Amino acid sequence: MRGSLGKVRKGAGNREAAVVLVLSLFTLFVIFGTWHVNKIKATSVDGQYHKEETQKKSYSPKTSASHTSQQKSASENRRLKKVKTSSSIAEVEKKTTRQPPSQPSASEQSPKVKNKIAAKHQPAVKSVQISDRNENKKPTKAISHPAIHKSIPPQKEGAAEPKTVYLTFDDGPSNVSGGFMDVLSSYNAKATFFMLEPNILRFPEAVKRMDREGHSLGLHGVTHDPKKIYRTKETVVQEMDQDNAALQKVTGKKAVLIRTPYGSAPYMKPPYQKAVKDHGYQLWDWTIDSMDWSFRSPKYVENSINQLKKIANRKEPIVILMHERIETLESLPKLLEYLQKNGYQFKRIEPDMHPVTFHCK
Repeated sequence: MRGSLGKVRKGAGNREAAVVLVLSLFTLFVIFGTWHVNKIKATSVDGQYHKEETQKKSYSPKTSASHTSQQKSASENRRLKKVKTSSSIAEVEKKTTRQPPSQPSASEQSPKVKNKIAAKHQPAVKSVQISDRNENKKPTKAISHPAIHKSIPPQKEGAAEPKTVYLTFDDGPSNVSGGFMDVLSSYNAKATFFMLEPNILRFPEAVKRMDREGHSLGLHGVTHDPKKIYRTKETVVQEMDQDNAALQKVTGKKAVLIRTPYGSAPYMKPPYQKAVKDHGYQLWDWTIDSMDWSFRSPKYVENSINQLKKIANRKEPIVILMHERIETLESLPKLLEYLQKNGYQFKRIEPDMHPVTFHCK
């Protein structure tokens, strides 16, 4: 009996809990539905109000007429402001220049009184003069003037001279001569080109550009074959003369600077050197061999810099040997950048310089 009564009570409790849960859910649903409906109504009202306000404000684009009227209004305002300012200035002047109250005659005034009166009215006169200058002064339009570059003052006696390096290129001209000159131009650098006769005739425009852009033109022979050019001292002179004739044909000029193939040592014995000198030629070698002909890679730049550090304090000219090769051209900016950052200037070899020549016995 007691067990049946417990089951009945338990079932009644479950039904009551279920009823409470259903009523709670229904209540939440009603509350949420009411809030949602009110929100929709509020949004609709706001939208209608915004629409009505937008329709009230009609967009009127600025036309040339309205723009002109605005300009006129601005001009009129400036004119009125100017008139007002002028009136104020005139009023100030009137006040500062008004006659002082009657004073005793000059003969009746004592020197002490005269000094007081002069001191009293002197600032007023000065103020009027300043006001006149401001009134007569008209605004002037800004005028752009070319930049004025100050000249560099001359160096004092004993100042260190700028370091110089002479860039030289052999075996040209070539199909990359233009690239070399482009790089040199970007660094404001001059160089010296020792050229072969067949290449001068093959690339005449490159030679003309070298001459036009202020580089030094030199001779390098014809064959570049030591067995032919160094056969006798006369054959050396003959090849340089033939090379010079080609240069004159292209540019109308002759050269005196020469560099023999592979340098003067060991082929250019004293009799050979005397022979070219007697014919008016100046034989040039180098102080730094970049060895670009051997590396054929950017490594020649590092090699040149290492040699430069060893002879940087010597008095002899720094002459760098390079060749007209594509690999040399590709890394040339790196070398020039280093030289420029370390205070070197780039110059061409001149005929009046003392040549750098290897010592041959």
